[in-house]
Amino acid sequence: MKKIFIYIIVVVLGLLILVIILGDFMSGEIKDKANNPYAYEFDEFKAVDPSMIKFKEARRIGLNIEGPKAIDVKNDLIAIAYKDHLQVIDSSGLERINMPIKGPLTAVSFSPEGALYLACQNYVLVLSPEGKTIDRWEDFGEKTLITAIAFKDTVTFLADAGNRQVIRLNTKGEILDSFDGTGRLDGNYGFILPSPYFDLEVDPDNQLWVVNSGLLKVENYTDDGAVRAFWGKPSFEIEGFTGCCNPAHIAIMEDGSFVTSEKGLTRIKVYKPSGELDCVVAAPDDFEGDSEPADIAVDENGKIYVLDITSGKIRIFERNII
Repeated sequence: MKKIFIYIIVVVLGLLILVIILGDFMSGEIKDKANNPYAYEFDEFKAVDPSMIKFKEARRIGLNIEGPKAIDVKNDLIAIAYKDHLQVIDSSGLERINMPIKGPLTAVSFSPEGALYLACQNYVLVLSPEGKTIDRWEDFGEKTLITAIAFKDTVTFLADAGNRQVIRLNTKGEILDSFDGTGRLDGNYGFILPSPYFDLEVDPDNQLWVVNSGLLKVENYTDDGAVRAFWGKPSFEIEGFTGCCNPAHIAIMEDGSFVTSEKGLTRIKVYKPSGELDCVVAAPDDFEGDSEPADIAVDENGKIYVLDITSGKIRIFERNII
């Protein structure tokens, strides 16, 4: 008897809900999703004022190996890391090195002397400019995920996204120490990495800059891991960074300006050394839909090299001459 009573209640409630829904529909209260006032309209933020775009695409280089992951540039050479391959070409596209690497490769960087440093997820290979193995810096731990390499005097910095830390090593690959961004004065503690994008660079004044992508900031650290300065803010407007974690990649120009590459709302921008927006290099409409975040590098002449992973091309941008 109880079951019959419960069934009756359920049926009555179902009819009441149906009546309410039909009433809302007839009265026009249920709107099409396209008219949802709470829906994100990303198209609105994709538009970039043309006066803000101060770079032009000067050239493209098509890549003949699938799966490009990372890029670096030094002098006339361009190094491209693929999942399990290293390729070095010159600015004319002539191939200098093409060799398989037991990967997966996660970062590539030229040292100041021209050696090639390859991050293979949790260890580092050091190669001569000709591609011969000089050294192998052994496994830093199963959880380690090296996503960037930078150099300062006799110190090498590794961005370890797996352990959310920056590792300092000497010229032999021996660990000096590490820091995780804790002990800050602004109420935020540690490197916050919702996704495995964790970049760092050393500027022309030998200052270390680390991307704290979960905070949408670029932070300046002393060698022992103390925060000295930072810039960046969350915003859908062109001046800021969007989403959970940006910028995905950075590069630093000879004058100390920052080049940033964002994920989600894909775009490349230049910020002044102070952190104030300078201009846009490439707008979201310059990339295919759902593009992977592009790795970036800069040369001594101010050219910006964009590794367009989705299209499999290197796109070279030069500043407009006014």
